[in-house]
Amino acid sequence: MACFWLNSQETRVKIPITEEQENTVFYIIQVFVGEIYWSVKHRYNDFYELNTKLVNDHGVAKDILPCKKLLRSKCPEFIENRRHGLEIYLQKVLKFLKLAMPRVFLEFLDFHLYDVYFILQSLALKFYSEADSYLSSAKTYNFTTLEVHAITKCCNTPLPAENTSDKRYDLTHVFDFSSQLNILYINGISGTYLRSIIKPNELMYDFKVFKKVNTLSLNEVCLESIKDLGQLRTTLKNLTIIKSNMTSLCQILQCDVLHKYTFDNAQVWNALTVMDLSSNCLTDIDPTISLTPNLEVLILDQNRFSSIPNLLQLEKLTRLSMCSNLITTCQEIHLRLGNIQHLNLSQNSITSLVGFSKLYSLVSLNLTANNIHDIEEIKYLSQLPCLEDLKLTGNNVSTIVDYRVKVLEYFGTRAEEICLDNEQPLQPELDKVSIRRALKILKEGSTPAILNTR
Repeated sequence: MACFWLNSQETRVKIPITEEQENTVFYIIQVFVGEIYWSVKHRYNDFYELNTKLVNDHGVAKDILPCKKLLRSKCPEFIENRRHGLEIYLQKVLKFLKLAMPRVFLEFLDFHLYDVYFILQSLALKFYSEADSYLSSAKTYNFTTLEVHAITKCCNTPLPAENTSDKRYDLTHVFDFSSQLNILYINGISGTYLRSIIKPNELMYDFKVFKKVNTLSLNEVCLESIKDLGQLRTTLKNLTIIKSNMTSLCQILQCDVLHKYTFDNAQVWNALTVMDLSSNCLTDIDPTISLTPNLEVLILDQNRFSSIPNLLQLEKLTRLSMCSNLITTCQEIHLRLGNIQHLNLSQNSITSLVGFSKLYSLVSLNLTANNIHDIEEIKYLSQLPCLEDLKLTGNNVSTIVDYRVKVLEYFGTRAEEICLDNEQPLQPELDKVSIRRALKILKEGSTPAILNTR
């Protein structure tokens, strides 16, 4: 990120080329601030309007702008002379206004898009008039990584003396607003930013200014850019990290710790109860999961798991979702999940249900769009005493004749308690179940094994 106030002596402008679009000549300005640079595109009329404001309001000499000339304005020689004249004009104005940097001039050169201090001034102006509307209800806001970096930079760097008496641009508006937020969204920006060489997802930032955040959502960010979690470990209840290419939990749970997988009490996320890590690159759960002892809900959708991870140490975990992974088998998963109550394994490649037979606390099970073919697999679920909600649509087994009746039959006297594929059993279905049970009793001479539900 650019920081003019730290690099004012290394700030310069030039106009190396022109560009014609729809019969209009644009002058391509390059702005350099230290090692950062970006380009801005303006036509001559923009320069003329800028100069009028600078002459009237900021004491710029009237005659330093190349004159406005209509005849031969498209002549290559004329355009080249004007390009050179406008470049000299900008250099003179920058030198003259370097200490003041009036808003009209910095916005002409897009400092408000690329410079940390002027980005914050723009945010300050916004929060000056709109902060109450954000804070009066949900206390939520969406920042970009660029903006959070700017906040971090200005919190940790001595600020310049105020060059304006306009209190709308006072940066304390930003810091006060941020310190009161409860819900924080941070959206990454991939690649280079607009017409600059800045790569927002590589910019470092921290959360020290966010004192009260209990819900944090990071979307397409680089976790390696986080250098300090501030008070998040004590305040955060809900954490969402999506599309970050995350491969290990330590990338977030220990992102500010030098020696990974070495734990102490100061690293524990005591308040965290919900964690959504969807659409990343996770293949397993590393030992840092122990730093979330009060986790109740874990969402691992659209990752790269080939098996159910060991989550036994999460004694309070009741909900687990692993939709759209690479899971094919689920052997003895009660030894990995403990007292799980709600389990979503939809859109995997599971073929057998034998591994679910001892999940005695299971209330709901979503197996939509897997590879279950055999109706007899249902027998492994029929002995689960708490199961009430079962989803099997999208499996081959759901296409067989009388599929619903045959599934419900395995649950015997509990058939009426089972919500199958989001539908409670209808009375005709329950009647058919009773008839099939009676026929089996007559045929076998005793209650069939699959009907013993107690």
